[in-house]
Amino acid sequence: MDSVIQGLKAEREQLIQALKTVQATADHAQILEKKLELDTAIQWLEQIDLLQLHPPKDYIFAQVPETKNAFSEYKIVETLESDDPGDWQELKLTYEGEELWLYTGDWVLKSKN
Repeated sequence: MDSVIQGLKAEREQLIQALKTVQATADHAQILEKKLELDTAIQWLEQIDLLQLHPPKDYIFAQVPETKNAFSEYKIVETLESDDPGDWQELKLTYEGEELWLYTGDWVLKSKN
């Protein structure tokens, strides 16, 4: 993955140099748009590399559905092999010290393995 990321970064640098020299406004906008797309692609690939994710075919991507109440959120629970919700324990997800809650439109990534 590193060679692909480095190749995209090299292409990004070429676009930055082109932005410094281009005169036409339309050309500038087109180059800037491509640079921003590369920025996004590089950020995604770096995150995938950091997390050591497998190819997308190895995952199920599910979008969190709408809640019945606009102020509701979804939580993940461990069932402890019980069908009784009273026995379940909430899984507290955190990111940078802040608790994460799932809302309508969020995405869940599940490994197929």
